[in-house]
Amino acid sequence: MYGTAVMSSLHLRFTFVMVIVCRIYIGADGSVTISSSAATVPEGSSLTLTCTYTGNVQLFAIRWINNGNNSTLKYDITIQQPEPCSIFSTGLNETLFTYTCNTLTILNVTRTNQNDIFTCQANLNINSGNSVIVSVSVPISTVVLTSPTYSNATVNAGSSKKFTCRTSRGLPQPTVEWYMTSSNSCTRNGVKIMNSISSSPSESNGLIQVESSLLFTASSLDNNLWICCAASNINTQWKLSGTKLLDVRYPSPNPPVIDDFNKITDYQMIENSTERLTCRSTGGNPLASLAWSCFNGIESNPNISGGSVSRSVQFTARRNQDNTCTCTATHEAGPLQQVSLDVNIMYPPSTPEFQLNGTPVGVLISIIEDSAQMVTCHSFGKPNPSTNDFTWTKGSAVVSSNSVLSWTGGIRVQDGGSYKCIVTTTMTPSDTSKTQVTTEVSSDVTMNVLYSPRLLQLSRLNALEGENLIQKCKYEPGNPAETTVVIARLNDRITWTEKTHFIPSLKRSDAGMYSCTVRNIMKPTGQQNGIAGEDTGIFEINVWYKTSVSKFGLTSHPDAINVTVDENATLHFFCEVDSNPNSSIIIGRSDSLQDNVALKRNDGFLHLAFEVQQAGCLDTASYYCLGFNNYTEIETTPRKHMNVYVRCSPRASGGQWESNVTGVTGGNATFSFDVVAYPVPNKEGYVWHKWNGTRYSQVHNNDKYTINNTGVSTIFTVNAIEQEDFSTYLLTVTNGINPDFNKVFNLSPQEVPQCPTGLTYSATTSSSANIEWISHFNGGRKQTFIVLYKMTERSEYLVLTADEIDQKIHYEIILTGLNDGSTYEVILFSRNEKGNCKQNTSLQFDTELLVEPPPGTTGSIVGGTTGGIVAAIILVIVVVFVLKRKYNFDCLCSFRLSRKDLHHDANTDNGIDTQGADTRGYNATQTYEDISMVTDKSPYDALDNGDNGLDNVHVYTPLDAPCLKTHVSYENVKDDPVYNNTVLKNPIQPVL
Repeated sequence: MYGTAVMSSLHLRFTFVMVIVCRIYIGADGSVTISSSAATVPEGSSLTLTCTYTGNVQLFAIRWINNGNNSTLKYDITIQQPEPCSIFSTGLNETLFTYTCNTLTILNVTRTNQNDIFTCQANLNINSGNSVIVSVSVPISTVVLTSPTYSNATVNAGSSKKFTCRTSRGLPQPTVEWYMTSSNSCTRNGVKIMNSISSSPSESNGLIQVESSLLFTASSLDNNLWICCAASNINTQWKLSGTKLLDVRYPSPNPPVIDDFNKITDYQMIENSTERLTCRSTGGNPLASLAWSCFNGIESNPNISGGSVSRSVQFTARRNQDNTCTCTATHEAGPLQQVSLDVNIMYPPSTPEFQLNGTPVGVLISIIEDSAQMVTCHSFGKPNPSTNDFTWTKGSAVVSSNSVLSWTGGIRVQDGGSYKCIVTTTMTPSDTSKTQVTTEVSSDVTMNVLYSPRLLQLSRLNALEGENLIQKCKYEPGNPAETTVVIARLNDRITWTEKTHFIPSLKRSDAGMYSCTVRNIMKPTGQQNGIAGEDTGIFEINVWYKTSVSKFGLTSHPDAINVTVDENATLHFFCEVDSNPNSSIIIGRSDSLQDNVALKRNDGFLHLAFEVQQAGCLDTASYYCLGFNNYTEIETTPRKHMNVYVRCSPRASGGQWESNVTGVTGGNATFSFDVVAYPVPNKEGYVWHKWNGTRYSQVHNNDKYTINNTGVSTIFTVNAIEQEDFSTYLLTVTNGINPDFNKVFNLSPQEVPQCPTGLTYSATTSSSANIEWISHFNGGRKQTFIVLYKMTERSEYLVLTADEIDQKIHYEIILTGLNDGSTYEVILFSRNEKGNCKQNTSLQFDTELLVEPPPGTTGSIVGGTTGGIVAAIILVIVVVFVLKRKYNFDCLCSFRLSRKDLHHDANTDNGIDTQGADTRGYNATQTYEDISMVTDKSPYDALDNGDNGLDNVHVYTPLDAPCLKTHVSYENVKDDPVYNNTVLKNPIQPVL
């Protein structure tokens, strides 16, 4: 746009200014952007560029730079700021552009400006962050469809044809589109073609020309449509080409058809008739050519009408000349197409002939009675007679409606005679304009039924041994009538040919099954050799005889009489008898406990089986089998025996025995026991043991123990029982088979306890005393110790109880709440569930006196005063102490026991309530109870009631006083003339 000299001058001046500015504004900041008035500029149009500056430094210059599309400097224009703005450079051709302070307008853009790059600067040191690339447009003027050159484009359906369009030159590169239209005017409203398109651009003088090719594959639907192209390189400015008419060659879409018969494949015609067929092809470009191949018939000329072409053939055919008539359509654009008809020449049926089971026969047929023979009537024609075209008659009756004559269940004698087979067919031409023809033919045949002779009823013969026997074979003759007779014994195949069989003096071996056979010889049609027609009957000769036992035993030992088996073995008994009629069979057993026990019975059999699953000791016995029938004498019923021994270890029998025995000291106790075992244990097989506290020790026959072992029983007696005899005893039984048998027996005492001894007292104080004693044998039941105590001058006893503790011998109890300076009586005895011990024990003791009496001499006043003060102090202390103890009781309860109570029956008293004190540490398992008891006499008189001592003393009054206090303590409160004993509800007073 500018000369080289001018550009150089501008560039030098710009450089000079730039040096000055850089020296003055070095370090200035800001941003610059450049924009254009259009993205694409048509050639000859103007282009306005805008430079926008944003920054803190005052704008004094904007510089426009165009480097061109090959980086060669074209523009270098500096516009001085602010307004009025002016060009800083000189020598520029200002007819080519205009400007404002921040815009530059190129007045005439040409194709040489294509891809020029514009940038701008602010203040000669701030470059624009972007650039503008010039896009110049030169519209195309034409697009021409150059190939094919003919107005019509001929192509076969399915084939491809190439079309070419060429555009004029322009910028940017043109775009070409292809269309198919229904008229000869190109329009972009047609069907756009998208596939098989290629483009070849070429450039000249800065402009681009495009040649576009379309490889078009035609279908029959494209025939008579038009092909064209459209091109554009500027927005909506499209140029349209001329059009080419598609001439698409294609065959008919469907094969040819035969008029009136296009839905059948077989053409029916009667022999020697004249027939005419017409073939038609519809569609295709052009129409197809038609030709017939049909019995050398005469073809007509093609007839074109309404988009189809037709051609006819006329022919005549005779029977057995069936053939196929074919119409062939040929077309230049496709393969051959054909339609065919199979031509069937019909003719009437032939005279019927006969077959027996598929073999041809004459008109006389011999058939064996009951045989499943089929007589078939055969006739040939076109159409061939179907099964339903045949009818069989016998006289006037129809016996079959198909070609086969058969007899359900086989032919019978009454089915013989003369039969007629009739065949009726109808010939119906495919050409409905022709008349159908019906034909009927027939033949006769005779059936001869052959059958064997027939036996009359044969019956079973029953007879006793030694009797005579006669058996006759009676029969009716067959067809043919000549008959032979054979009698045979089946077990040995001996035969007789007489009609009557005689057996003298019947033997057991004559029993069995016999056959009687009557026979003739029949010759059915179609067989060379005759067939024996026979009838066979079976009869039985039965010889009655009495029962005998033939076999009895175990399947594992079939011939043994004495059998020994292991325990848990299975015993399979079997018994067989010989008998006619069949017998009642019984398998039974006998042993030491019972005889003739039936185990299993079957009536009406010759054998019997019986099974014992897992044989045990109790299955050792003698077993037998017996049998009898109507001819057996009951008194002499036959039987067989065998003995079975089952090896087993000892175990308890089913008898009654007691393993827990009670006794009393000095008496005797006996254990008895029965076992089941085999072999039976000997005397040494029974061993008795006694538990000594750590183990069992064997005991033997002596004065202490008596042992009697006999067979499967043992008796063991403990004589003169002592306390140490109350123990556990073990019986061990052995017989040499594991495991040994062990049984535990218990000998328990059952008597009142022995009375405690060694009653003493110790550690007495003014209000308490220790009572001690020694316990003895408790009689086999848990015992309770009863302690009764009272002041000698009182009539009321207090009672404490203590339960026995295992292994404990020495017992101690503390009596508290006693009065000082008093004499107390104590009685001790024990009891268990059986009653009280035989004798009580007792003692007396005195409590200490709290204050000694003053001496008899008179003391000094000072001494007296001092003594009085001391006594007063002591008295106050005692009163306070007594009151404190009194009000610390948990509850106030009173018990009384009268003389009447003392003599009450002890059996109504099953236990004694316990109550303890709080004064010492005791064992928690021992509890006691204080009970008041009133007596008018010495307590020993009341306690010695007969021989049982205190058996009848323990009857208690209920606790009827309310519980008022919580402190664990008690005391005796004097209420003359009796004492009320105050006790806790549930305190514990252990024994030290």
